[in-house]
Amino acid sequence: MLEKDIVFAITIVTLLILLLIAIIFIVFIVSGRKTAQQRTELAETKLAFEKELRQVEIEVSEQVMGHFAQELHDNIGQLLTAMHIHLENQKMDHPARAKEYAPLEIYLDEVRQQLRLLSRTLNNDYLGNIGLLSAIALEVERLNTLKRHKTHYDAPNVPLGLSKNQELMVFRIFQELTQNILRHAKAQNVWIKIQNNKMPFELIVKDDGQGFDLTLVLESNKASGIRNIMKRSKLAGFTCEIKTALGEGTEYIIKTNNRNDS
Repeated sequence: MLEKDIVFAITIVTLLILLLIAIIFIVFIVSGRKTAQQRTELAETKLAFEKELRQVEIEVSEQVMGHFAQELHDNIGQLLTAMHIHLENQKMDHPARAKEYAPLEIYLDEVRQQLRLLSRTLNNDYLGNIGLLSAIALEVERLNTLKRHKTHYDAPNVPLGLSKNQELMVFRIFQELTQNILRHAKAQNVWIKIQNNKMPFELIVKDDGQGFDLTLVLESNKASGIRNIMKRSKLAGFTCEIKTALGEGTEYIIKTNNRNDS
């Protein structure tokens, strides 16, 4: 009887040990699968960011060249035409009155200004060369030359602490924001503010335009620009907050969150 009890006890202990081993094995498998899934998700997120970054680089290049073509045709072309017509008229009507050519100096100054703006943006890596703050300041200067609204710019003169990729993404987001304002806001004023003083980086773009119903727009097929802004903000490690209402203008707040990004 004693031998049977011993055999039974050994059998029970053996089964318990095997059960414990099986449980540990299952835990390891489940944990391994979760780790693999997390790595896959992380890799997919990184791949999506890199893909979006390449797209942004292409878009920035296309946008710069688009600005060049448009401003070359609309601004510099018109100024050169006006200069030529005025010069020819002066030559025919008053060849001896050199002072009548004085207005040409004004046109030439305008041409120089436009060429200066364009020459900066034509550099293939001008954002990397001059930095995000200077690139945004240059965009603000360009926006003011369009005379569609008054642009107010406030930024610190300190390093922003962003990676090169983040600066590129912020610049593209900024371009999309200002293009949305130009196309839809009907604003008189636009305020652009960058904050980086003892706090995470924050870009604020606010206008006094007509505003819109954010929920309604996001549910429609007309929100591709806003969706791009929100998606790119998330991929680059930023949060995107949009405050707007019909007749009350719009405020966009792009700022870093607690997640570290490439």
